[in-house]
Amino acid sequence: MIWMIFCSQIFGMNLVKFDHLEKLSEWFKLKDSLVKAYWVYAEKIDGAYRPVGAMGEGDFCVDDVARVVLIYTEAHRKTKDPTYLNLAKDASKFLIQMQAEDGEFYNFAYKDGTINLHGPTSYKSTSWWALRAFWALSAIAAETGEEQFVKAAQKAYQAISKKPPTFADQLSIYILGLCEYNKILDVSNEIRKYAELLLKFFGVKEDPIFGRFFSTQRREFHWNGWGNRYAEALIESYRTLGEERLLKVAIESLELQIPLLSSTGFIYSVGRYVKLTPELSYAVEPLVVAAAKAYDLTKDENMAFLASLTGAWYFGANRLTERMYGPSGEGYDGLEYMHVNKNAGAESTICAIRSMIYLSSLPILFQRLVVSIEDFAQNGMVVLEAETADLGISAISLVTGDYGANVACRFESRVRLKWPSVAKGKYLVYVSGEFSKNRCTISTESGSVSTTLDGNGIFFVGQLDVVSSLRLSLDGSGVIDQLLLVPSVFGVSFEFENQSWTVAYSLAEKEGLTIVPERYFQRQTIRREQIFSVSSEQIDRFLLLRLDEVFNNDGFALPQKPGNFDNLGGAVGAYFPEGETPEGVKIVGGTPFLVIMSGLDNFRVSDQKLVLPKEVKVKHVHLLASSNHGDYELTLAIDEDRFSMLIPDWCRGQKNLMFDFRYTASGQKEFIKCGLSVHTIELNKTVKEIAFFGNINIHIFAVTLELANE
Repeated sequence: MIWMIFCSQIFGMNLVKFDHLEKLSEWFKLKDSLVKAYWVYAEKIDGAYRPVGAMGEGDFCVDDVARVVLIYTEAHRKTKDPTYLNLAKDASKFLIQMQAEDGEFYNFAYKDGTINLHGPTSYKSTSWWALRAFWALSAIAAETGEEQFVKAAQKAYQAISKKPPTFADQLSIYILGLCEYNKILDVSNEIRKYAELLLKFFGVKEDPIFGRFFSTQRREFHWNGWGNRYAEALIESYRTLGEERLLKVAIESLELQIPLLSSTGFIYSVGRYVKLTPELSYAVEPLVVAAAKAYDLTKDENMAFLASLTGAWYFGANRLTERMYGPSGEGYDGLEYMHVNKNAGAESTICAIRSMIYLSSLPILFQRLVVSIEDFAQNGMVVLEAETADLGISAISLVTGDYGANVACRFESRVRLKWPSVAKGKYLVYVSGEFSKNRCTISTESGSVSTTLDGNGIFFVGQLDVVSSLRLSLDGSGVIDQLLLVPSVFGVSFEFENQSWTVAYSLAEKEGLTIVPERYFQRQTIRREQIFSVSSEQIDRFLLLRLDEVFNNDGFALPQKPGNFDNLGGAVGAYFPEGETPEGVKIVGGTPFLVIMSGLDNFRVSDQKLVLPKEVKVKHVHLLASSNHGDYELTLAIDEDRFSMLIPDWCRGQKNLMFDFRYTASGQKEFIKCGLSVHTIELNKTVKEIAFFGNINIHIFAVTLELANE
C-alpha cells in the first residue's frame, strides 16, 4: 500500500482538548498540603456535567490522577509546552501525598482530606493504583529530574519489586513503569525478565483467534479489554532492549485484534463467555497508543492505518455510529448495546485524551482518517445466546448468574437447539458453557463439526460453511451459554474522502491482515415499517386500542418466568413487577388505558404503523410509555403531520403509574421507584393510521384515542 505522507503538525487537527478534564479538577487540603486531583465521575444532568465522587469509595483516586500525570507528561514530550509539564507536576502532588512510607499507595481520598484507608478498592497496596502511580511518577521524574518525583518513584519501585504482579494485565503496567524508571536508573535486566514472563501469557488458548490474545493468567484463559496493554508494554520493552521478537509479537497481536475488535465492537471481556458490552474508551486507548507507537518505530503505514481505524471509534466508527468523544474533550463512559452512556468521568476522559495525543502524532492524512470515516460497515464475531435459540422439545431450564446476557440453559439429557436465521458465510465456531465430557455436534445445510466438551469456558469446535441455519446438539448434562461465530474473514469497510477502504483479517493460511482500497462489507441499516391492523374498545369518549399483535416485549413479569424490559443484548433483564396492579382497563393520569401485564405487554418502537378499522375524529392521543437507559425522543406520524415528545427513563423522576421496586435479571427485588408516564398530543383531526418512529429503547404499553365531539 502506498500513501502520500504529509508532515504531521503537533496536535495538527486539534483533536486534543483538555477543557472537560480540567473542569473535573479540584484543589484541596490533604495531609496539610494543597493538592490537585480529579473527580472520579461526571454525571450529565439536564445537559450539563456535574462532578461526583464514587459512593462509599472517595471523591478522587490515585488510579485516575496517575493517568492525568502521564498524559500531561506525554503532551509535554510531544509539544515541549511547559503548560503541560506544570499541570503534570500539580497532579503529581496528590500521588506523593497518597504514598505511604513503605512506598505503597492508598487509592481514594475525599474532598475533606480524609483518605480511605481500608476500602477494597483503596487499601494500602501495590495493586492497580500503585502500579499506575509508579508508571506516572517514573515518567515525570524522567522528564524533570526533580528530586521529589525521583524519590517517590524510587520508593514505589522498592515496594513493588518486593512483590511484583502475577497477573499479566497488571504485569504489563509494571513493565511500562519500569521502562520509564529505566531512564532514571538502569533496570534493563528486570525489563527483560518481565517481558519474557509476559510472553508466556500469549497463546495460552490453543485456537486460531484467542490463541493470539494475551491471558491475564496461564492456567485459565481470561482477557479483558480494559487491561489490554500488553502490546504497548512489549513495544516499550523493545524500545529499551532492542529485542526484535518483542516488537514482532506486539505487532502480530495488533494485526489480528484491531480488525476483530473494530468489526465486533471493543469487547469488554472474554473468559468463560464473551461479554460484548459496554465498549469502553479504556479498552480503545491501549490499542490506539500501541499501534501509534508501532508506527513511530517502524514507519509501517499499516500500523498508522490501524491506529486511525481504532481511534475512529471515538468519532462514530462503531456499532451505533455515535460519537464517543465530546466537543470539550469529554470521553463518554460507554457504548452499550443500543445506547451511549454520556456521563464522562475522569477515566473515560483521560483515556480518550491519551488516544488523541497519539493520534495527533500520526501524519496528517491519518489524522483526517480518524474523523472522516463514513458508511462504516462491520463483519465481526456473532454471539448467539443459547436462550434465544428455538429449543424445540428439548428439556431445558433457564439459569441466571454469571453468564453471557445474565442467563444460560441447563440441560439434563440430549438437547437440540436451532438458530433458524444466520447470515451466510464461513465461520469458526465456538461454544461456551459448563460441560462434563459432553459430545457436541454443530451442523448446517452444508455439513457438521463435532467435538467433546469438558470443563468450563469457551471451546473451539471447528469450521463451518453456514447457508442459513445452525443446529447444535449435546449429549449428557451441563449448561450451554453461547454459540460464537467468527467469520473466516473479518473486518470493516468504509468510505474515506470518496474512496472505499477495507481493513480485513483472513484466517486462511499465510493471509492475515489486508488493507485495500475496495469495499468488502456492506452496512445493514434497513428498517422496514411494520403494519398492524388493530381493534379497539370504546369507553365513553375514549377508544382504547388493542395492541396484542403489536407487542414485542415483556416488561411486567415475575422471577418464576422472568421478563426483560432493559436488556436488548439478552433474553432476561430487569423488569416491572407483575401483579402489583390489576391488568385490564386502568385509569392513569385521568385517562383510561387497556393495560396488559401477563405475557408480552408493550412494544419497543421500531417503525410500527397502527391501522384503525375505520377513520375516527380524534381530539387527543394518549400514550402510556417509558424508556430504558435514558430519555429518548418519540415521533408520531399522522398523515402529513409529525409530533415529537421526550419519553423519560423508567426509573427517573415522578411517573403517573409508579412501582416501589423492580426485579433484576437474577430475580432479586431492587427497591428503585420505576414506572410509566402518560404523554398526550392534541390532534383535532380525523385519524386512520398512526406511525411510531424513534429509538428501540422506547416502550409503548398502551394507546388511547380521545374522540372529538361530533
